Amino acid sequence: MNASTNSGRVRLLGLAKVVARWSALAEGRARPRGAEVALFGVLVLVSVAYGIAASVLLWVRSIRAVDVGVPVVSVGNLVVGGTGKTPLVIALARRLRDMGREVAVVSRGYGRSGRGTVVVSRGDRPLLGCEKAGDEPVLTALVTKGVRVVAGVDRVAAARLAVQKLGADVILLDDGLQYVRLRRDVDIVAVDAERPVGNGHLLPAGVLREHPVGIRRADLIVATRCGAHGTRRVEASIGALAPKTPIVATRMRPVEFWDVFTGRVVRLPDVKDAGCVALSGIARPRDFEATLAELGVRILARLAYPDHHRYTEGDRARILDVARAHGARLIVTTEKDAVRLSDWRPPVPLVALGVEIEVLDGERALERVLRSAISCRES
Repeated sequence: MNASTNSGRVRLLGLAKVVARWSALAEGRARPRGAEVALFGVLVLVSVAYGIAASVLLWVRSIRAVDVGVPVVSVGNLVVGGTGKTPLVIALARRLRDMGREVAVVSRGYGRSGRGTVVVSRGDRPLLGCEKAGDEPVLTALVTKGVRVVAGVDRVAAARLAVQKLGADVILLDDGLQYVRLRRDVDIVAVDAERPVGNGHLLPAGVLREHPVGIRRADLIVATRCGAHGTRRVEASIGALAPKTPIVATRMRPVEFWDVFTGRVVRLPDVKDAGCVALSGIARPRDFEATLAELGVRILARLAYPDHHRYTEGDRARILDVARAHGARLIVTTEKDAVRLSDWRPPVPLVALGVEIEVLDGERALERVLRSAISCRES
């Protein structure tokens, strides 16, 4: 991946630039211009066909949904990437654990090179790295002690393994809204409070995985990244399609910085005063950079790679070159990137920013839905 610097900003080229431009169009942050207009028109036509195919497949796969014998809480979204789903899964796993449940998070393990179903954690520590398990399962295993984590494309098989071999009595299905092969007791849908449906189009012209009416399958809507507008945009868009579904308002709360090599907590003043390179390979790098800025961190340069990016030796050399060119004393990254860079020992310290989901409104609705998922199998 090539990049050039300009006043502390790293301008992405090649694939990363294409992905960034598509994201801006698909999320409704920009409009097509010039030759993009014709191409976007073609993408809209393709998205219509995609929507029809997706609806048919969802219906067919739901006909014979498999029951694994324990409560299943699904956490998913209507769009691809960037809704804060992973922090939400981690928060729910901790809640269910604290309610006395034997919890297993079942994930597809996006980006993993391994095959089959694998046990990422038995509840104490990650047993596998990102290459074999995927970055999100490894991060979940790292920060949720007492919670089992299993990864596999066949999530029915993964859920069965968690129940039969690991003793799980509740399954938390990560990215499960469209995975209708597994019978669930509760569907929780994460929605970005600022851009609930992106530009309103399905893939590949937009970010929607299915038609917004799919929100009617939700038992609870969790609006993430609530800012000045609160949940108003969610209520006015997909909330209107499911008026009786409760909406929980949340935001991402920065928790602490920690050294990726030692795991030790790093004080905020030490990060603020150092001057850093902001490094991320997530769906919404702007949010990460904005959080750093709000904390008062002095960002000297920014490097943004595609979501789930696997860092090569060339990437790492480029990161160091940028840090040295700007005199940065720290490289600050996300927790998800930290697990992909855990084997790297750069001469410039690598620090991760930890975040958590904070409930602003709707605590009772959230608790009620979780308890109903458990009690429905006990009655």
